[in-house]
This record gives sequence, C-alpha cells and structure tokens, in this order.
Amino acid sequence: MKDKFKILGAEILYLLAVTVISGLATLIQTIARIYDGDYSSFIWSGSNYRYNVFFYILGVVIFVGSMIAGYTFFLKKRIRDLNQSDMILKILFPVIAAIFAVIMLAAIVCCLLIVVGISDNMRPELLFNLTTFGWPIFTLVYMTVVEIIAVKKWNG
Repeated sequence: MKDKFKILGAEILYLLAVTVISGLATLIQTIARIYDGDYSSFIWSGSNYRYNVFFYILGVVIFVGSMIAGYTFFLKKRIRDLNQSDMILKILFPVIAAIFAVIMLAAIVCCLLIVVGISDNMRPELLFNLTTFGWPIFTLVYMTVVEIIAVKKWNG
C-alpha cells in the first residue's frame, strides 16, 4: 500500500512542478510583447499585443523541456511498479493528470491575467489558445502515454 502512495505522490509532485513551470513559461512568453494598437467596442476597449517570437518559442522550449527532463530524471524511476499495482491505481494515475490539467489551465489563465489584464488581447489568437488550452491537453495526453508505456514496458 505504501508503494502505491509513493507512485501517486511522485506523480503529484511532478505535475505540481510542471504546473508551476507552465505558469512561469507563460509569463516568459509575454516578455517584450509588441503593442499592436487599440480596439473599442460598445462594452469593452483595450489594447492588442503581439507575441515576441523569440520569447514565445523560449517559453515553449522551457515548458516542453521541463516536462521531458522531469519525467526522465524524476518520474520514470518512480512509476516502474505501476504495472504490478491494482487497477484502481492505474485508473487514479490519469484521473490525477486530468485534475492537474484543469489546475494548469487555471494557473495559465491567472498568469495571463496578471500580465495582459482582462481587457487586452494577445495576438495571434492561435498562439494564445495553444498555450492556454494546448499545454494542459498536452500534459494530460503525455501523462496517459507515459502510463501506458510504463505498464507495457515492465509487463513484457
């Protein structure tokens, strides 16, 4: 039973670190944002900004690099016994990943609100959505694949 909690604890620590790094990488992406003009509508008005390409890519590299490095150096060794555990642990593993994907979404939104504010926009929207929604989805898919590989690798 103690080993089961160690596996889940390692996953939680890993995902907590990834969530913090995703927030920091999001903040890095907004460094040197470029003013692109104002907009005004009946209710809202604000400013449009564009991402600085260098800092946007740097944020992506930091996020993805930290996920891969964290898995390689921290999580990979600790989830080896996942295949020998009960089905409940194999179900809890992606459930915890889904919970942290939602927490990551909230963290990214909070970080963007701190820098951009509620009435300003980041352009292009594709990059904004890729960071805001893509990173939590990527993390969930990545953790599911990691679990499948861990179970298959150590079974056969």
